[in-house]
Amino acid sequence: GQSLGYGFVNYVDPKDAEKAINTLNGLRLQTKTIKVSYARPSSASIRDANLYVSGLPKIMTQKELEQLFSQYGRIITSRILVDQVTG
Repeated sequence: GQSLGYGFVNYVDPKDAEKAINTLNGLRLQTKTIKVSYARPSSASIRDANLYVSGLPKIMTQKELEQLFSQYGRIITSRILVDQVTG
């Protein structure tokens, strides 16, 4: 169940995504510095509200990711990518 160090956060309001980028990009978590930026939108409905997060600590949980980003707005979905072989 180890994270690959990447995740996505999808906000309702694009302004919340912008606030999260401006505040959290470059934040040091444990031994990692995270990078937060806009993800390529999969549809017009989430344009400018879908964030790509890299450099997450491998032990970070889904709940911790949501806690970190929820202070910037209402999250629609979030997920941490994990190794498909090890889960």
